[in-house]
Amino acid sequence: MNQERLERLRQIVERKKKVLILTHNNPDPDAIAAGWALSYLLREELDVGSVFVYGGIIMRAENRAMVRLLNIDIKPMEMVNIYNFSVVALVDTQPRAGNNALPSRIKPAIVIDHHGQRKASEMAEFADIRPQYGSCSTILTEYLIHAGLSVKKKMATALYYGSKSDTQDLGRDATDADYKATIHLYSRVQQKVLSQIEHPELSRDYIMDFDQALHDAVICGDVILCDLGFLVNPDMVSLMADFFLRISGVRWSFVMGASDSRVIFSLRTKRRNQNAGLMARRMVKGLGTAGGHGMIAGGQIATRGLAGETQEKARKDLRSRFLRIVGRENIKQERLIPQ
Repeated sequence: MNQERLERLRQIVERKKKVLILTHNNPDPDAIAAGWALSYLLREELDVGSVFVYGGIIMRAENRAMVRLLNIDIKPMEMVNIYNFSVVALVDTQPRAGNNALPSRIKPAIVIDHHGQRKASEMAEFADIRPQYGSCSTILTEYLIHAGLSVKKKMATALYYGSKSDTQDLGRDATDADYKATIHLYSRVQQKVLSQIEHPELSRDYIMDFDQALHDAVICGDVILCDLGFLVNPDMVSLMADFFLRISGVRWSFVMGASDSRVIFSLRTKRRNQNAGLMARRMVKGLGTAGGHGMIAGGQIATRGLAGETQEKARKDLRSRFLRIVGRENIKQERLIPQ
């Protein structure tokens, strides 16, 4: 099946000078690794050049360390003119998902993702959507294997870390495909470099943001909520959602924050029989966009141009909808760390 996909990719990109590869905004390790692997596949197997870009910022210390230590060639989207490319590929995101910088009037030719399929992806010439997979890195690892390409040490380290981080050490939404991919990559991983990526130096600003999140969080039974307010580092939303879920007795964590143009949120659950992505879409219905699968989800509400009170109402509505959906709206709230 992967051979058929490779042939379809070849037909789309052949005789093209360059392909633009775009991941979701503020890319995480899985998106960075998968996009980099696609660039490698296009060059080595299909003899096609590419430019790998992202929207937003790479802010989290681990993600910056990954790009720096593995010499990953990824650029901010504002450095390129998207209209100079006849083929656009989306990786770890989909058209109209609300979490990427692709203009709505541009239709991507290639979409590779592991989240639930969106209707807009059906319009792509090539759409490989595998919501049953725990990471996009696993999909691209399979591509490289079936193409017979050598997975070099830096690439193996990136793909291994991408899958490892997105599945929380293969403990969240991981499948047999994810296990097989990481086993294939393991012997090639640069373990010392991986350790440096996973344990980077942290700035004082990071510690201050973390401290604020701990003091702003509230508990409602087995649910924890936190509004980080205005975000300097958008990655803190997903980072704290993951961290809070580790607290004993917590089954759901919900963290949100705001920038000049949007409210973003992350949703996590320990309940394997739940669909966090479906819940996130219910939460933002009529307000914004969301996506995810299994035990992890996230979304956003566009607020640019809205009055201050309207923005505040959107935040309150989002919080209220979450509590109502999980059935905790009438439970007394208490601070995680008492004042």
